[in-house]
Amino acid sequence: MSDASSATPGRRERRKQALRQHIFDTAVSLFTRQGFRETTVEQIAEAADIAPATFFNHFRNKQAVLVEMTSMVVNHVHDLLERAFDRDADVRTRLVGFAEAAAADIGEASSIARDVVLTMVRADSEGTEAPYLVYVQQPFADLLLEGQERGEVRDDLDAAFLAEMVVGMMNSTITGWLARPDYPIEKAICQSAEFAWDAVKSRP
Repeated sequence: MSDASSATPGRRERRKQALRQHIFDTAVSLFTRQGFRETTVEQIAEAADIAPATFFNHFRNKQAVLVEMTSMVVNHVHDLLERAFDRDADVRTRLVGFAEAAAADIGEASSIARDVVLTMVRADSEGTEAPYLVYVQQPFADLLLEGQERGEVRDDLDAAFLAEMVVGMMNSTITGWLARPDYPIEKAICQSAEFAWDAVKSRP
């Protein structure tokens, strides 16, 4: 009897977590398909086959789901960086390769991408989440340091500073896109990578 009683809370917690994950996945699917603003809690509840009250047992509002998505996006961006940078190629190829992969991802999830990135930037500025820019700058610094050692990247400036500038250039396209929904982000982010490369490449 004692063993059975002690196992019950574990099963209950697993069911609770499974339901929460189901609600989260359903919300993300709807956000991606029809947009964040166009999706209501009632629609999420109906698609998840739950009562709206059950949704609120797990999330304060639909914005809370969006906030949770930001950590997934940061991890995804880090994975993109690892895949793009962990290649036997020159610095320019890897830098532009990351930009192209990021542009493709934004294109595929255009209906929700702006809302997620805006939430991520706001959290970053308020210090309520892991700082996005700091998190992604280190892989760029490592890439540029490798480039300096191979003579591909200018060495008159510190690799960490160059990484900050490169990320800043690419992030400026994100800022433009957040301000203007019609901003050609997919094209611009690739152009910014080429522009950044021209700024950091080694000169004769």
